Amino acid sequence: MSKQLSLAVNLRDTETFDSFIVGENVHLVHRLKSLLNKTLNTKNQPWLTFVSGDHGVGKSHLLYSLCHKAQSANVSAVYLSFKDKQQYSPEVLDGLEHSQLICLDDADALQDSQTWQIAVFDLLNRVKELGRSHVVVCANGGPTSLNLQLADLASRLAWGVSFTLASLSDEGRCVALLTRARQRGLVMPEKVAMYLVNHWQRDMPSLMSTLDKLDQLSLQQQRKLTIPFVKEALNLN
Repeated sequence: MSKQLSLAVNLRDTETFDSFIVGENVHLVHRLKSLLNKTLNTKNQPWLTFVSGDHGVGKSHLLYSLCHKAQSANVSAVYLSFKDKQQYSPEVLDGLEHSQLICLDDADALQDSQTWQIAVFDLLNRVKELGRSHVVVCANGGPTSLNLQLADLASRLAWGVSFTLASLSDEGRCVALLTRARQRGLVMPEKVAMYLVNHWQRDMPSLMSTLDKLDQLSLQQQRKLTIPFVKEALNLN
């Protein structure tokens, strides 16, 4: 793992493109994967991609996937979530323009700090001037809905290619659960996954957290994942 990646985040091994259920987001995923093509000339291509979408639809998963793929392709990359900005000073952005891929998550969290907004604005200006990096920014809403005091930053974020990450269908949620279960070595019948989708919280973070809980309980109690077991474990009787 690069020094920059180590500074910002411990990547989740399970959140890769292989485990991301594309659904209606084919063009977005293709765009992101293409950013790792070293033959792209960033001076002649859009250098910023802005991804918006509701909480829990998979924005962070996509950024983790990009960083994993960058590592395997020997592309320098950095990930930073602005939700964690209290752990750093804005100076953590200094020099990031020398990375080939810069992933900035949870841009909504910038709205309460003009100091951070200025630091991000300056970073984007350096990236544009140097012309060797791709920046991917994720937020719940688009650039104009971030309630930024620094209007120039909102304008700069709108310069790039924008996508809205679509939520998964029920079938997509079911596939995502089955994929994660398979990664964990957990046998989950499809009917159990669909039962969870239909009777539990529908956002993916909640579903994945519940799957982790069920995995632990089934191991402790030496029981298979069945609908009766799920009902009992989640008090759904």
